[in-house]
Amino acid sequence: MLVFACAAFADEANTEDMVKTIKALQAQVKQQAERLNELEAKAARQQESWAKIAKEIADDAGKRPDVPGWLDNLKFYGDLRLRYQGECFSGRPEGDSEKKRNRLRFRLRFGIKKTWLDEQLEVGFRLASGSCPAANSTNQSFDDHFTEKPVWIDLAYAKYRPNWLKGLTVIGGKMENPLVHTDLIWDSDVNPEGLWVQYAHAFNSFEPFANVGYWILDENYYSPTGIVTDPHTLRDVILFTYQVGFHWAITKDIKWTCAGTYYDYDHYDVSFWDDGGNHEVDGRLMARQFHMINFTNKVGFKLLDLPWKAYFDIVCNCGEQDRDTDYDDQGVGYAVGLKVGKNKKKGDWSVGYKYAYIEANCTPGAFNDSDFGGTNRKGHVWSGVYNLTDFLTVGARVFWTEPVTGPHDDERDVLTQVDLVWSF
Repeated sequence: MLVFACAAFADEANTEDMVKTIKALQAQVKQQAERLNELEAKAARQQESWAKIAKEIADDAGKRPDVPGWLDNLKFYGDLRLRYQGECFSGRPEGDSEKKRNRLRFRLRFGIKKTWLDEQLEVGFRLASGSCPAANSTNQSFDDHFTEKPVWIDLAYAKYRPNWLKGLTVIGGKMENPLVHTDLIWDSDVNPEGLWVQYAHAFNSFEPFANVGYWILDENYYSPTGIVTDPHTLRDVILFTYQVGFHWAITKDIKWTCAGTYYDYDHYDVSFWDDGGNHEVDGRLMARQFHMINFTNKVGFKLLDLPWKAYFDIVCNCGEQDRDTDYDDQGVGYAVGLKVGKNKKKGDWSVGYKYAYIEANCTPGAFNDSDFGGTNRKGHVWSGVYNLTDFLTVGARVFWTEPVTGPHDDERDVLTQVDLVWSF
């Protein structure tokens, strides 16, 4: 009997503990339910508040005038470059005081583009700095006693790519150079003016193209030099360009661009302005006519998991050249270059090398690479660029050049440039 009494007492004690536990759990559940109800009510009030704010914003926006349509598809862009440039000369003529120079310079460009008709039509313009109206430079040196610096119209163009004829491109105005080219003939700052038309058609990975340019150098130019038969005749100085070539994606990682170009300068001898490399060198009259044949090859490929670019460019001037003992038959130029790396985002880098041999009469010195020294120059260029951020780069270039021929062919020029460039 004692055993049964003890068991009954134990069962009763366990039952009481279970009842207490259940009541405690019920109380906890009740508290949690009350808390949940409070949170739901608070969320509902917050939702009502946000809905009210959203309605007020929508009502306010509805009262404001619509954004002007001309702002649609409008793009602003530009860049600022700060540059140190050191120049060291040797072998110059007696009395030449420019033996060394240390220059601080900048370049500022700001442009706007807008598209219409489902991006078939693009119109744009760009302003750029520059100390003088030179075709091949937008550099502005720090000088002239803190005076304000000039700004020029650098681009002003319209581009049309119709949907009804895929592959056709027409550009009119002052445009970025649309030709396949290198700085053997065209400095990157030169923006030709006139009309340009191209048609290209892709056959899978192979895309041939052909284009024609009608570019105006001078209109109704009066020549006081007496070079033409009638020195009082007014002439239009025109450049006709004819180019054919192709883009070929040979493999995923190998792309080849090849182009042949004929440049026909009409009445260039009439304008006859001293461009620092063609018409007059050390007092000697140079080429007056430029009818140039140019072949350009560019290859992009991947090697060691890095992007590489190489090019070879050659030009021959078939136009009449003034004969001189120092500059006879100086109508050929060529350049080779190699670059590894890219510059698109933070941490990217690239290095490059170029060798160029540019005889005095092969191309107008007013338009090719101004930093290299125009024409009648040969030498080497080393370069490197590093991305500090996606939009900020630091870079350097070293030019080591000398004359191809002439009375001062022992001359040596070393030009060093260090650049900080912000693009936006």
